[in-house]
Amino acid sequence: MDRQSWAKYIEVSSNVAVLVVAMALLGTIVATRWWPGSGNAKLENGLQKGQVLAQLPSIDYRTTRQTLVTVVSTKCNYCTESLPFYRKLLEKQQAAQPATRVVAVFPNPKTEVEQYKHQNQLNLESVPALNYSTLGVTATPTLILVDSTGRVVNFWIGKLSEAEEQEVIEAVQPR
Repeated sequence: MDRQSWAKYIEVSSNVAVLVVAMALLGTIVATRWWPGSGNAKLENGLQKGQVLAQLPSIDYRTTRQTLVTVVSTKCNYCTESLPFYRKLLEKQQAAQPATRVVAVFPNPKTEVEQYKHQNQLNLESVPALNYSTLGVTATPTLILVDSTGRVVNFWIGKLSEAEEQEVIEAVQPR
């Protein structure tokens, strides 16, 4: 290969490399900025640690060190699948002193909520007929741990893995 061929080969290779890098950069920008479904789930959900959660009707966060707000629906399959975990959590909380208060928030009417709680042996405080988007929640189940001032300490979205369930149990234990 002569000198002129090498120069042409290097020039073409450089141009191709620059184009590949530019396309990758442009693709990343488009995907993170404007592509539907991309972005930070916490921001899409509306919940952020440290924010003050909207006050729930008849629930005073100041009465306990922390409150676990469980946002569920009677029509949510993942909520129903999570019932054994919720029962286990309630048992641990009833034995703990001082216990973290556990409150369930439902978008469903009161009669439907009471029937659901009875059928599923859920003995906990509940707030029926609440549009949970007022809490910044867009999906059920969602667990929100707040301190006595109503500030979000942590939250978990969806049906939890065993590791996440253990994380919740540890987060609500008395310290």
